[in-house]
Amino acid sequence: MKLTKISAAVLSAGMLFVAASANAADEAFTTAGSVAMTTDYLYRGISQTSGAPALQGSLSVSHESGLYATVWGSSISFASGLELDPSIGYAGKVGEVGYDVGVLYYGYPHSTSAEGGAGQYDFVEFYGSVSFSGAKLGLAYADEFFGETGKSLYAFADYGTEVSGFGLSAHVGLNLLDDEFYGSGLALDEDSYIDYKVGVSKAVKDVTFELAYMGSDLDDTIVPDGEGTFVLTASKSF
Repeated sequence: MKLTKISAAVLSAGMLFVAASANAADEAFTTAGSVAMTTDYLYRGISQTSGAPALQGSLSVSHESGLYATVWGSSISFASGLELDPSIGYAGKVGEVGYDVGVLYYGYPHSTSAEGGAGQYDFVEFYGSVSFSGAKLGLAYADEFFGETGKSLYAFADYGTEVSGFGLSAHVGLNLLDDEFYGSGLALDEDSYIDYKVGVSKAVKDVTFELAYMGSDLDDTIVPDGEGTFVLTASKSF
């Protein structure tokens, strides 16, 4: 994918955010943001920072109709050192059941893949989920996954609750990927793997601290922190 595509996507999301901010008096729109520092950035069980800390942030705007746009970013240890992910979607509820559908662009600005093609790391993913009483089930699909390594299907289950002022969360995901992905970067003779996370969080004034144990069933000798690592994150929403 060409760099102009991600530039256009980021610009569109940014314009939506600015437009909503300019109309802050209009109660139909809600804006939000966050900043976070984490000791490791794991994406579906695989570290994107080679086990090093990451700085992350997000900006979003939502409309009372359910439409929303978000830009999320993080420092990483490969490519140009930056991941920037704009997304658009629609969320709502039917009775007590929530739903969320959208499209997410994983962008790595000014990056070149190992094959030498500009922007080949970038990919588009379509997602959808349903939630009820703290539980969430979801699917995500990419026709051309990271590094142009073929199709990707991701199924996941999340659960979150609060006990005595502490947030408790659990996650498990099933990654179904083409053989190209494993052969190109991981040298694995597999067509799927599982990632997981269990965490506890506590808000101290305006900052939320989370300690989580996360990883995957991938071999730790091939994927850094693949078999599990503790991750501490401090975040602030505004």
